[in-house]
Amino acid sequence: MLQSLSIKQFAIIDELEIQFSDGLTVLSGETGAGKSIIIDAIGQLIGMRASSDFVRHGEKKAIIEGLFDIDHAQEAIRMLSQLGIDINEDFLIVKREIFNSGKSICRINNQTVTLHDLRQVMQELLDIHGQHETQALLKQKYHVTLLDRYADGAYDDALETYRQTYVQHQEKLTELAELESADQALLQRLDLMKFQFDELKEAKLQADEVAQLEVDIKRIQNSEQLSLALNNAYVTLTDEHAITDRLHELSTQLQQIDQILPNTYAQLKEQVDQFYYTLEDAKHQLYDEMNQNEFDEQMLNELESRMNLLNNLKRKYGKDIADLIKYQSKLEDEINKIENYEESTSQLRADIEKLSKQLIVDGQQLSQARRKVARTLRDHIVQEIQNLQMKDANLEISFKPYEKPQKDGIEHIEFLISPNKGEPLKSLNKIASGGELSRIMLALKSIFVRSRGQTAILFDEVDSGVSGQAAQKMAEKMKQIANVIQVICISHLPQVASMSDHHLYISKREKDDRTTTAVKELTGDARVEEVARMISGATVTELTKQSAKEMIEQNQAFNA
Repeated sequence: MLQSLSIKQFAIIDELEIQFSDGLTVLSGETGAGKSIIIDAIGQLIGMRASSDFVRHGEKKAIIEGLFDIDHAQEAIRMLSQLGIDINEDFLIVKREIFNSGKSICRINNQTVTLHDLRQVMQELLDIHGQHETQALLKQKYHVTLLDRYADGAYDDALETYRQTYVQHQEKLTELAELESADQALLQRLDLMKFQFDELKEAKLQADEVAQLEVDIKRIQNSEQLSLALNNAYVTLTDEHAITDRLHELSTQLQQIDQILPNTYAQLKEQVDQFYYTLEDAKHQLYDEMNQNEFDEQMLNELESRMNLLNNLKRKYGKDIADLIKYQSKLEDEINKIENYEESTSQLRADIEKLSKQLIVDGQQLSQARRKVARTLRDHIVQEIQNLQMKDANLEISFKPYEKPQKDGIEHIEFLISPNKGEPLKSLNKIASGGELSRIMLALKSIFVRSRGQTAILFDEVDSGVSGQAAQKMAEKMKQIANVIQVICISHLPQVASMSDHHLYISKREKDDRTTTAVKELTGDARVEEVARMISGATVTELTKQSAKEMIEQNQAFNA
């Protein structure tokens, strides 16, 4: 869960420290006070896109830092371990610096990480739900994603098998289309490919050749220096003061000592003897090397000519010899395909037909598994939305065959809803109001929060378009979610604010002729005053204060 948040020079915030607790925390305040800016700042900690616009005017960079309790986030801990990030305690410090150039730096426990790694880790800890995600409910593709997430791996193998078959099928279709579009330009390209292939083939490329050429060229170029060094080394081992002779004498002396003091210097004698034989072998190796070493100008010219040829080929076709070999193989395949056009297209059509049949089989197995999970998800969603003041609502998950297989399966999957009794099931984008969408999304969040293992969820005005009894039900649902994980919520609803465990008031104030944001936790009369403002608007009366007090007492009783 998020324990503390530090924001510096971010948007209109100059410096802000916020302490969070478990349970339900509500952020309220006047429009434009900076509530959503705080959510945006937290968004930077989970890897959302940074922008130079986030840096406070006149400053070089913005800094956001969060302290997270990861005691129960086992998947996040596993990922951190894979990244080599030390976790000395059950806490994680996440920091994001955004520069006015637009660039940013991400750190976890003071270790720099990529934006991708930050996102991978933080999605296991924190979920931010904004109004754009509610609108995503109107998109059919999102329905497939929700169903697959709810399955929680139940048919991962079937999904992966289908996707692999689909990719192979698409690759074969693309390959056939390219062959069938062959024209004069392709024939001209064939001449160029043949020239390139012949040039590479004639070079007789070898994978490790460059490294060996460099060694051989260096040897010949430095043959005079090498001969001198070899000779000096050999003389050191063979002249009248040769070290091997002295080692032999030392070994003899140690043997005499051993006869008087058994085993005292036996190990030392063994080491001396071993060193002696090593140097004796080196003496013979140096001698052989001296006899083989000579300056061969013709060989040097051949080697340098070969190196120039390889360098020219690398400049033309690839970065290294391995690339050239791969390119040569690719050219050979393409030349064969073009020259054997009829045979190639016939084989491709046969492969496509076979993959098409396999794709249907794999798709049917995937759909069967999805339908089974969909029945459970449908019942779960209906139960949740009916508890959110949509008592007569019905929802079904529709499966209709695509005209042709798609990347996500062979069937069009869509959530259909009937908000009221007697109405037919229709697409969400045709029938659901903003308030109904908000309640459906909250129902989904309450379902997924128990399965995803995250430790905190942030709602940015998820209660938009809701009022009355529906607002009360949404407040109760958020509280139920907060009993499982930490919930931080921006809300304009007094029902939600009065249900909260902690109420933070966001306000704007002037400092040094500039506007900045301040945060204050409300308790007692101050909390009653703010809930009263949320009930009535600008004018707060004693009557609205009394209503606010009663609402707080009632909802705190629900908490108990």
